Amino acid sequence: MTERKTDIGPPHYEKFLPPIVKKNYGKWIHHEIPQPGVLVHEAESGDKLYSVRAASPRLLSIATIRAFADLADKYCDGYLRFTSRNNVEFLLSDESNVKPLKRDLEKAGYPVGGTGNAVSN
Repeated sequence: MTERKTDIGPPHYEKFLPPIVKKNYGKWIHHEIPQPGVLVHEAESGDKLYSVRAASPRLLSIATIRAFADLADKYCDGYLRFTSRNNVEFLLSDESNVKPLKRDLEKAGYPVGGTGNAVSN
């Protein structure tokens, strides 16, 4: 029997997590900031998740959202999130994509930073 779909309530958040986060959920051992705007989170399994944080305006146009989605598709398998301070964080499992993503963000006018001992948006 198939599970019945309803429109009652929001979908479970787990449905939208990147595979690396699902695999290592609750098993992250530490994180560090290798460069401004970039965090690397390491799990017990040795997996690493890179977060690239860029400043974004509090109110976003559809063009900006589409631009962020295009960058997420290009570098992050489509995964991004918005922080509680309305910055955007791109979630990458491939370290080699960090530099080109930062370059494209800065070229588009979105400064990368706001991690650690820094001013946030």
